[in-house]
Amino acid sequence: MLVGAALAAALFAGCKTRSAVGMQMVLPPMAEVMDIPKDKAFLMASPVSQPLPEYPSGVERDASARVCIEFVVAETGAVSSATPIYGLPECPAWRAQLDPGFVDAALQAARRWQFLAAAICTFPPGSEVTDDCSGDGVEVRPVAIRIAYAFAFQRGGRVTAEARGR
Repeated sequence: MLVGAALAAALFAGCKTRSAVGMQMVLPPMAEVMDIPKDKAFLMASPVSQPLPEYPSGVERDASARVCIEFVVAETGAVSSATPIYGLPECPAWRAQLDPGFVDAALQAARRWQFLAAAICTFPPGSEVTDDCSGDGVEVRPVAIRIAYAFAFQRGGRVTAEARGR
């Protein structure tokens, strides 16, 4: 069904190839794992806006690449400190192996993303701990988190971003 929709879109656009972007959330190197006490819950940052990069105009349409970008989602949900990371299983290429156009496109897109901030929720004594932090008297404290996404730039100008994480 998705292939049929993409084919129809390509036919309506004539011979022009349109960019599509995919992403994959990946665990950043040296990421900290938090131990959450029984009276607390962790609420993961939730994407509000994730504009995907365009296939870079200065790069041949025959080229493909996977670019990993690590960034901080601040307590406000804004993205900060975006930086490329290399040599991960999801993005095995090293800096010298990638066209800088791919890296710049992924960085620019990630910096425009917006999230509902991650949070630590503290539940009052005797309350049931819920995954969505709902309930009376629950204290919700936004926290900054560090995450990474892999952007896949594919031959023909297609770009995808796939999500995975913990």
